[in-house]
Amino acid sequence: MAKIEVKVSDLSGEILRDEEPVTIEVSHPDFPEVVELDVLQSELEGRLPEPVDYVTVSYNGNQHLLTVPEFNELFTGTADAESVLERATREKLEQHEEERRRSGRRRRRGQGREHRERVDYASPEHAGEPHRGTISEQEQAYVREHLDEVNQRLRAQGIREIDPTELRMIERYGFEQPEL
Repeated sequence: MAKIEVKVSDLSGEILRDEEPVTIEVSHPDFPEVVELDVLQSELEGRLPEPVDYVTVSYNGNQHLLTVPEFNELFTGTADAESVLERATREKLEQHEEERRRSGRRRRRGQGREHRERVDYASPEHAGEPHRGTISEQEQAYVREHLDEVNQRLRAQGIREIDPTELRMIERYGFEQPEL
């Protein structure tokens, strides 16, 4: 018995014969990961709009994708997007520099040291938040047992959510690996 393997386009179902297939990456809001599709280049030609630069704006825990012209239209009066963004970037850098200088002076003098409160990442208020260091068994257990609550809180704070099917999250929080 012999087997014949035939590749078909994910878009049309047509057999991929003479033309070399291309792989496209699709980011879709209903799917947590990027999906790759094999298609014929001829199936795409003339059907996709010209590439556009986008700006992502996060607001109230939601992300909005705007074209650069749409983003620029948010600015009214004499303000223009480029100068406002440049100014905000410069101010943030200056603020960061000033904070670094101040904290460096305190350390050198040995006075005014601020004690940072330790964050309990196994607590309901902080479980699942991105942080350096190892993930305790308590945090792992809390995230697994209360995943919907944790993701709801993270979403409200504008922080990335935890996807129990993503390999990094499986390893980090001890989720069961999906069977293939």
